[in-house]
Amino acid sequence: MTNNQTAREFAENGFVILEDVFSPAEIAAVSDEVDRVIEGRASYLPEKEIVYEPDTVPPRVRNAFRLHVYAKQFLETAKHPKLIGPLEAILGKSLRLYGSQVFAKPARVGTAVPAHQDMPYWPFEPYEMVSAWIALDDSTIENGCVRYVAGSHQLGMLPHAASGVTGNSLGLVEDARVAALEERPAEVRRGSCILHHALTVHRSEPNQSTHPRRGLIYVYMSENVRLTDPSRMKGPAEFPVVS
Repeated sequence: MTNNQTAREFAENGFVILEDVFSPAEIAAVSDEVDRVIEGRASYLPEKEIVYEPDTVPPRVRNAFRLHVYAKQFLETAKHPKLIGPLEAILGKSLRLYGSQVFAKPARVGTAVPAHQDMPYWPFEPYEMVSAWIALDDSTIENGCVRYVAGSHQLGMLPHAASGVTGNSLGLVEDARVAALEERPAEVRRGSCILHHALTVHRSEPNQSTHPRRGLIYVYMSENVRLTDPSRMKGPAEFPVVS
């Protein structure tokens, strides 16, 4: 698929799958570093950036945030040309990086993520932001792959309410327009990536398999995006240019 074809599919559905973005060696290097984070061996990452699965003994990591701020390897991974090319076709040149995080989804432990849009979490306008969800493991229906509501990004910002879910505090308020659209599970191989719009409704089921479902996520912004509420930032308002 060319970058222009990728951009057209993204515009229609609000998400697109990029197969085999990373070589086996490249994804192994990233995966190993993510394991250091999950296993508590990454001394550079402060405790404030980690969220644990509820009621796990010993504690199991659910999320780890702002990885690119603390480790150069994660910032360099965000600049991979097979990511940047399609992203530039969607968002334009001069991309900046807002966030980076891990969703660990441990085997038999990983909890559900409620249906939501990403944009209600973020204090930016316009909504020209795209998440790149990189599969560190094969992501399947059995281990809780991400499910996207195709075309939901065209509905604009939708109402959300408190979800009560650790690590995903907002959930979509029931909406007939969303219910009328098709939800598609995005099963992808290790080393592949899903790009999704900040307004695309998505969710995931618990991981009931014996295999982890680790995802590394980067959030990219177009050069038009501006911070609207600095008080909602959890760290410095610094957004490195990655293209």
